[in-house]
Amino acid sequence: MSSSKKDLISGAFSLATAGIISKILGILYIVPLQNMAKDYVMGLYQIAYSIYLVMIMVSTAGIPLAMSKLISERITLGDSSGVDQMYRVGARYLTVTGVVFFAIMYFSAGWLAVLMGDSGSSNAIRALSFALLIVPLLAAMRGYVQGHQLMDVSGNAQIIEQLVRVATILLGVFFSVKLRVSSEVTAAVATFGAVLGALVSLLFINRQVKQIHRRDRKKFWSHSAKTNQQVFYEILKVSIPITLTSLVLPLSQIVDSFTIINLLMYGFHWSKDIATSEYGIFTARALRLIALPLSIAVAVGTSIMPSISEAIASNNIKRRDERIVDSFRLTSFFSFPAAIGIYLLAGPIDIALFQDLNGANTIAMVSFMSIFASFEVISGYILQSIGHMYKPVGYMFAGLGLKLILNLILVPRFGIMGAAGASVLGYVLSAVLGIYTIHKVTLIPFGFKRIYGKALFASLIMGGGVWIWTWVPISSFLPWPRIANLAIIFGGTLIGSLVFLWMMIWQNGISKHELTRLPIIRRFVGSRFSFSK
Repeated sequence: MSSSKKDLISGAFSLATAGIISKILGILYIVPLQNMAKDYVMGLYQIAYSIYLVMIMVSTAGIPLAMSKLISERITLGDSSGVDQMYRVGARYLTVTGVVFFAIMYFSAGWLAVLMGDSGSSNAIRALSFALLIVPLLAAMRGYVQGHQLMDVSGNAQIIEQLVRVATILLGVFFSVKLRVSSEVTAAVATFGAVLGALVSLLFINRQVKQIHRRDRKKFWSHSAKTNQQVFYEILKVSIPITLTSLVLPLSQIVDSFTIINLLMYGFHWSKDIATSEYGIFTARALRLIALPLSIAVAVGTSIMPSISEAIASNNIKRRDERIVDSFRLTSFFSFPAAIGIYLLAGPIDIALFQDLNGANTIAMVSFMSIFASFEVISGYILQSIGHMYKPVGYMFAGLGLKLILNLILVPRFGIMGAAGASVLGYVLSAVLGIYTIHKVTLIPFGFKRIYGKALFASLIMGGGVWIWTWVPISSFLPWPRIANLAIIFGGTLIGSLVFLWMMIWQNGISKHELTRLPIIRRFVGSRFSFSK
């Protein structure tokens, strides 16, 4: 393996690990937040964030990733002046768009809150809008350091941002609850944590940007070969497909925000407060738990994408096909057991984390989303690696369209369970379309047993062991419900992991090399285990 390839994969793992840590923090802080603030505040909080995510995606428009790619190319060509120009043009554009979208979000907060179904979310929307003055410039700086292959710097900035954000949210909500301020103000205090987190992260990464700039200053040419306008159009051309792909997830959350609360009020004649609380259960409990397996999917996709591209560049079709099959097998390896584990432990998870069983059925239903959403992510990476940049976008929007239609049909009749089912089926459509297209384009024979069957069989056996464990009367000697259910979760996770791994090794379903591609467990895999090749 060449040193450049090693650096690329190492950098991808750095970003993936940072993403996983951030996701874990994002899941863990929800527990004390929900316990302190309760479901209605969580609903207001999620309404504001669903709007903010779309604003961020539109204002940054995939430009940081485009900057990273183009800056890396210029570094390879030795064009230090072009690198500086690329950063200046991108940073200026993102700063301006950040200010524009801040104004839009801040001054239309009241109207957006009413449109989303609860006018009480306006304060949270306004508080969160200030992050738009910081995050776009922060994104430009991340693109700059990633273009210099300083992935660890970008990853550390991401972790710092999340740590400060979580600490601010929990401290702010704690004092808000102690002072007995209104739910609307409490939600606004919680969302403001994103502003402080982004500010600290910006200060951290700005030091790295200045160091790079000072180091390269002597290499700048007297003038650049391209005008700023030409550089901007070059950035825009690369960023368009990235933008369209990245918009799908926040748009999915917007679809839920616009439809679920209003449809619950229409279908069940519930009050605004009850409908918003139900929406908070769906988003803050069920969907948050799916974030972790999805972050692993991104890690696998990030690690496999450069290797597929390298195989294509060297015109090695056999190696390309092997790596595509490997990526699907690894996706089966983590998504099947994650789905079955969450399904079986939905009740204990809900009690241990959120003190009641109000979200258990929804968590169980949404658990299957981790399978299809993971395959959607992986198929998107593969399609873009083999040159089909826009097909994943079309398939993701097809899934989003189906989700919207099913929300309108199912939510008034089945409530939050209908919303969960609509989400799962939307991902089923986009994942199936992606996998089918990969098969059609590459002509790879996707054997069911090799790619899916072994992991599915191991997951079912694992599920039997976990199900038996849930019947152990732990509460008889641990009379505290949350502690008892935490014991069930940890015990079930340990038993399930050991049974699944043993079954996969027994079937020759996983190799040591494949395990070491996953950032979360690669450090625990050594010569002590014997795997098939």
